[in-house]
Amino acid sequence: MAALLAFASQGKAQMSKSKELEGNFVHVVFFWLIDDASETRKKFMSELRKFIDNVDLIKTKHIGTPADTDREVIDSTWSYSLVLSFDSKKEHDLYQEHQLHKDFIENASSLWKKVQVYDSVKTN
Repeated sequence: MAALLAFASQGKAQMSKSKELEGNFVHVVFFWLIDDASETRKKFMSELRKFIDNVDLIKTKHIGTPADTDREVIDSTWSYSLVLSFDSKKEHDLYQEHQLHKDFIENASSLWKKVQVYDSVKTN
């Protein structure tokens, strides 16, 4: 019985090792570029990095491309994803008005045909 309880508590400890995403507000953006040309991708990434690497309001960031997964529920038609976290909605709102964010939209919007945004707040 003691061994079973030790195993059960070990399993519980292992489950709790996953880390929470930092920040209380998450901003997820999917971009569909106008084409798949390497020049378009290079320009997009350059403009994206120029802005997200220089906005201090961002707590954590992740830039991604579609994973090699194939299930009915997966939409992998997009070109790039951007996941940003912020400490609060207030910081997210300040980020939306940040000049570097506005510059990114102005300089890179000609490179995409569609953008989809999902924002969420942490639940308890």
